[in-house]
Amino acid sequence: MTTEKNESTENAPMKESTPDPKNENLGQEPIKKELPPKKSTLDILVRHWRLVGVLLLVLAVAGTYLWKNIAVSRAKAQLIHQAATVIAAHNESWLRLAVVPLVWTVRNEMMKGNYDQINQYLAQFVREPNLKEVLVTRADGRIVAATDKKREGAMVTDLFPPEVPKVDTITVTTRPDGMFLVAAPIMGLNDKLGVLVLVASPPDYTLETPSR
Repeated sequence: MTTEKNESTENAPMKESTPDPKNENLGQEPIKKELPPKKSTLDILVRHWRLVGVLLLVLAVAGTYLWKNIAVSRAKAQLIHQAATVIAAHNESWLRLAVVPLVWTVRNEMMKGNYDQINQYLAQFVREPNLKEVLVTRADGRIVAATDKKREGAMVTDLFPPEVPKVDTITVTTRPDGMFLVAAPIMGLNDKLGVLVLVASPPDYTLETPSR
């Protein structure tokens, strides 16, 4: 019996061992996957040259439009500044000329002591466009005639800069509020009788084309 078992064992076919795929890959190098070549910026631009051309054209048009707007704005601002300078100089010249005959008229009435007549002249003169107020002071700075009756009796230095009663020639200055301040000396035969003070607003002007 023992002999038969041994013989059957010897005669039994041997099982073939199945190779393990994990073991087979141990001695082999890992397989590298080939990545697609990267596209350069030049290649992208070449492929989409029409789109790039349209974008460049849009940017060129927008840049030109923006540059023109900036140039027009600068030119307009410069023109407004030049116009304002010319108009201010013209207004100062006009005020200097306009105040001369009034000073002579007031001088004659002051020498007579006729302050009621002076007030009538001032009331008529202030009706001109852009004129706000006119007043006359004595040599000591006391206001003796004014279109604003509340001013009469006050010291001119309480209402205006201290240089006003000291002027020896016609002066025109611009106040912080934009108003013109005119101070003209009223000279007698041998001494200074007083000062004529005038306040005027600058005329409105615009560079816009008037609508029809």
